[in-house]
Amino acid sequence: MVSTIICPKCKTKNSKKAEICYKCKNPLKPNKKSGKKNFLSFNPESRFDFKIILVGIVLFVLFNVLLLNVVYDYAMLVSGFAIMLFLYVLFKYYSPQDDSASMKKIGYKVILYYLVIVIVGALILLTFNLF
Repeated sequence: MVSTIICPKCKTKNSKKAEICYKCKNPLKPNKKSGKKNFLSFNPESRFDFKIILVGIVLFVLFNVLLLNVVYDYAMLVSGFAIMLFLYVLFKYYSPQDDSASMKKIGYKVILYYLVIVIVGALILLTFNLF
């Protein structure tokens, strides 16, 4: 009898020697060598991830300061777009995509993070007269 291992993501039976799932390509055996976490990794279950918000605020302020000399009238708009693009890429490629309910939750999280980043970033710009 051939022993099998069941994929935790898609519940497909795989051979005991398989390292990734045949169907969904999910890793079946944890990689013990990778003890380092990715800087952009986050906990999808947490309500706020302050690391992402802090990086977003820094990017927002820097984009505004740099773009004031190039496109003065649209600096806030362009930097807001850059932050939305940053959040989209971050959540799209670094979050587990299980079902549509979790994707909807991720969409709300992107909007919430965007609003927090833009409001705090605008307050910083106004406080230090950078805009």
